[in-house]
Amino acid sequence: MGNISSTTAIVPLWVPVAVFAHVFAAFWLLKTVLLGGSSALFKKKKAKKADQGQPSSPLAPSVKGPDANSGAAEPDARLSTDQNQPDQEQQTPFGEQQGFHETFKTAAGSLAGSEDGDEEEEDAVPDVSPLACSTLRQHLSVQPETFDMEWQEMGCSYNIQGTTKVVLQGIWGRAHPGEMQALMGPSGAGKSTFMDILAMRKSVGSLSGRLLLSGRPANTSFIRKTAYVPQEDNFVPTMTTKETLDFYASVILPSSWSGAKKHERVVEVLDAVGLGHGHKTLVGGTLPGGLMMRGLSGGERKRLSIAAGILAAPAVLFLDEPTSGLDSFAALSVMGYLQRMARAAEHIIISTIHQPRSAIWQMFDQVTLLANGRLMYHGPREEMTEWFGRLGYSHSPLEHGVASDWALDLVAVGFAKPAKYYGHTMRTRDDLAAAAKAFMEHYMRTQDVTQSDNLPATTLGNQGTIADRVRSIMGPAAPGASITDIQPDRGNKYPTGALRQFISLVHREFVLITRNPFDVAARCLTFTWVAILIGLLYYGMPTDGSSLRSRLNLCYVGLSFVVLMPYISMGLYTSDKKFYLADASAKLYRPVAYYFAKVFVTTPFQIICALCFAWTLYGMAGMRHGGTAIAKWGAIVTLVYLISVQVLHACAIAAPNQDTAFMMSIVWTTVQMLVSTFFVNFSEVTFNYWLTQLRYISAVYFGFEALVLNEFSGVTLDCSNGMGEEYMNFVLTAFPRMTAAQKQILGRMSQPQPEGTVAVVDYFEFGRPFGVTVGILLGYLGIMHALTYLAMVVSARKEAR
Repeated sequence: MGNISSTTAIVPLWVPVAVFAHVFAAFWLLKTVLLGGSSALFKKKKAKKADQGQPSSPLAPSVKGPDANSGAAEPDARLSTDQNQPDQEQQTPFGEQQGFHETFKTAAGSLAGSEDGDEEEEDAVPDVSPLACSTLRQHLSVQPETFDMEWQEMGCSYNIQGTTKVVLQGIWGRAHPGEMQALMGPSGAGKSTFMDILAMRKSVGSLSGRLLLSGRPANTSFIRKTAYVPQEDNFVPTMTTKETLDFYASVILPSSWSGAKKHERVVEVLDAVGLGHGHKTLVGGTLPGGLMMRGLSGGERKRLSIAAGILAAPAVLFLDEPTSGLDSFAALSVMGYLQRMARAAEHIIISTIHQPRSAIWQMFDQVTLLANGRLMYHGPREEMTEWFGRLGYSHSPLEHGVASDWALDLVAVGFAKPAKYYGHTMRTRDDLAAAAKAFMEHYMRTQDVTQSDNLPATTLGNQGTIADRVRSIMGPAAPGASITDIQPDRGNKYPTGALRQFISLVHREFVLITRNPFDVAARCLTFTWVAILIGLLYYGMPTDGSSLRSRLNLCYVGLSFVVLMPYISMGLYTSDKKFYLADASAKLYRPVAYYFAKVFVTTPFQIICALCFAWTLYGMAGMRHGGTAIAKWGAIVTLVYLISVQVLHACAIAAPNQDTAFMMSIVWTTVQMLVSTFFVNFSEVTFNYWLTQLRYISAVYFGFEALVLNEFSGVTLDCSNGMGEEYMNFVLTAFPRMTAAQKQILGRMSQPQPEGTVAVVDYFEFGRPFGVTVGILLGYLGIMHALTYLAMVVSARKEAR
């Protein structure tokens, strides 16, 4: 039999562990601070160059605007010809050519007038010269495939409680390479639904219509030729701009591309959107946990979203409200880059837009105006006011302002529209229906097409499971070649293999958690500090029988802490869900690659935190000495912690919101703690005994059994004075329904023999071998991982559009 040492606290254990925890946390905190400082310094240098009139991009003069307040000037988007040295100042012949494109004219230049009679305003309108676009196109290493798009009788309806609700009907239109098309309409007009159908992201509802590419019906391979830029980006705040695009390149560019080739493409795209100067700039934003990290301005973030979209050279680029949340200048900057991309690389750009300023409005070539799910107008921007004028709805620039605002006001119904302000306008749904019918007759006549009520649905009309094949970013083409030349196998939804995706996701996950001060570093410090606080209360427990109660309590307290502690990370788990669902809708990678990468990265850090807590507390309290006992304590505490983390993670993914996740987790935690046998011995339960069977789903029950056996099995205490009257009364009060046999055991504890601690094990009816307990806990952990993965997959399907 072993003896509990009289030296009590194990200083050689807890001191090194506590020191390690602080050094470990300080290391990651210092790296984060240095990275943030480096990013801020880089932006200051860039702003200083802009103030001195020096170009912040190798080929383009910087343009100052409202974004400069954040320390970042809005640069021109000209492409660097030296891909290998993106951060160095360079002199090239392109910067000296007369007439080479200047992204924005200054207010001192000529005023831009509206082509459709809009009131003139001092907006700088991008001048996309043919020379600039042809020069850029020659220096793009990847050219998108070009084709004409045509859609016919697009429609969508839902069956709601036996009633059919039509949200979109009879939408026709066309788009050509190099065009920018505005998709407009009041709230509820069906803009997002229509764009999701065009992008083949729509999977719910009854869909109809045809999509033609250069006159031929489209199939699901069209998805790989498009990119979809959502209104809200999904970037990791702790990654730099280049790291962000490196990640996208690693998962969407073909595996056949070398690392150098992918790097060249990333640098090229960053230069193309004017971010070539900021490779080391953090994306920034709100971290999981609420901490704000400085980084890119709003306009720069939007341009980074565009860069991710064009990385794989899409033929069609869909954008959802690209100017949302941006100030006037930043919005103009973003749209200027889009126009330049459309002209230079002949992308088709289709963008929903809300109340664009005059200069932005003039950038669009075509306009599609929807209202109440109907097509009100589709055609050249400058002809829109003329068309509605034929219907009796005249536009006056002086009275109505920009034509885009007037058009939105015109087709918005359902609220009062005084004639004093709106003039002759549409007021009812019947007015909308009449105007839509008039336009369709005009469109059919001018486009020489015939509308058929029985138009056969093609691939597009049978997309009930299209979400399983949707990709937001398609595969790229080889340098100077068509995208179809190296298009990935159509039988494979992903251009890269699972292993490549796993490696890329491991790197992203590692950066995400180690650069977040609220994650690895803060968690490690919190675990250690709480262990020290508890350890101070139990420090150097006596080696006689009077410490029996404290030792039992500490076994339970240690497990209780690791069950409750994951709650502070619930925000991290819900944030993980947000990241995954956004990427899942884009079909960036396989779910299994994401999940294994996450487990691979996070588990070691979770184990380190749990061991820092377990061994600091164990050493300070002076629990049973011996390497085996110390290792067993650490193993059990760590396993219970991993299980608790996984349960809360599963709840966060399965629940619709964080509040519901908390409630689900609390139910599980309550069961864990109540049926652990610490509060009540199961043999004492006479009413509803079946409730005691819940102990078999309690990780704390199995963990508590293992810790008690580890502490008391085969151990002798100095019990010459017995348990003492105070502790006897405590036990009798705590367990009033003790059986005669248990009272006999208690009597032996009041007048114990040297092997008195065996009575503790007998009282709780513990005896399961340690290896069996570890196996049970590992199985429990495996089941929770499986449930978490299942919840992740199901949640992604529920998010289908």
